[in-house]
This record gives sequence, C-alpha cells and structure tokens, in this order.
Amino acid sequence: MENLLMKRGFSRILFDAIPQLALVLDPKLLVHAVNHAALSYCSHEENELRGERCGEVLGCLHHQENDLGCGFSPFCKTCITRNTALEAIVARETRRAKGKLEFLSGNGMPVFVSASPFEYRRQAYVVIIIEDISLITELQGLIPICASCKKIRDDKGYWSRVENYIEEHSEAEFTHDICPECAKRLYPTLKSESMVI
Repeated sequence: MENLLMKRGFSRILFDAIPQLALVLDPKLLVHAVNHAALSYCSHEENELRGERCGEVLGCLHHQENDLGCGFSPFCKTCITRNTALEAIVARETRRAKGKLEFLSGNGMPVFVSASPFEYRRQAYVVIIIEDISLITELQGLIPICASCKKIRDDKGYWSRVENYIEEHSEAEFTHDICPECAKRLYPTLKSESMVI
C-alpha cells in the first residue's frame, strides 16, 4: 500500500487533495493511509496511525469500551463507519450512509460516510471518506407560510413555492402526484378504480 501512496507520487497528491477525512482500510478495518485532512483532525503523524483501527484513529467514544478496542464494543455493531466499509468490501461496490459519529472529545458529528472498495496487489482495501454535514442547513424552527397560497417567505423576504424552498434548504427532491380528494375534485368524471394515484 505504501508504494501506491508514495510521499510525492500522483496518487498521494490526489489522496491528500480530498478536503474531507479520508482513510484507506483493509477488511479488518486497520488503517493503511490517511490524508492531510485526517492528519490535521487527528494531530498525529501518519506512521503513528498505520495499523491502528479506524475508531482509534478517529477518537471514537466507543473504542475504549472494550479492552480489545475498536470493533469489539456493543456499539460497534451499529457503527456507521464500520458497517459502511464492510458492506462496500463484501459487495465490491461503493456504499454511502448518513449517521452520527461520537468522539472522545464529547461532541458528536452528523456525517456522510462513503466507502469505495478497491484491490491492490491482490489485497482488498476500502477508501473511507467522512464528510461532516453539521453545517448543512436543516429545516427547523418557524417557517413563515402564507395562509392563503401556501408560499414560504425566506430570510431575504422573498416568497417561493413550498417545493422550491424545501429543495433549496434540504436534500429532499419532489415528485408530483394527486391525492384521492384532489383527484375527485379535479377529475370528477373519472372512476376512482381506473385512476393510478
């Protein structure tokens, strides 16, 4: 693995250019490489992290719950990083999941974990990318909505359709359909059993 991610080779430059935390793991979830973003987060040298388990490198709250370390606490069965990595390796295809990581520092972090498996010199590996999504806007609090037309007023005072507002402020996308009550009102001559709703 060290040959693939040589200090000054193109692969290493590309790996370090990833702005999120990126780690290369084997099927036992032992760390073989970390990028600059992960090194900055961990504040260790890369050679100190090689051979450690993922949760130990990331400072997962649960890796100290069992003397054997990361992968052996009851929480590890539901760990988003662990499960996404293992699923990707078994399926031999990229997996992506949303969840929360809990750290020794006491603060949790909502994340997307992407895991892409690959093979190098007949050995299976997976690249894990952990993206902090705590800064992504989530809809919460009071949202001003017109009592008549149902448009929503944004922070700048502009009014827009509910669909537009939600798409701009979340990851949701809309598809349109007609509910049974509106179908009866809009299409009274059509029989309900012939309508696909």
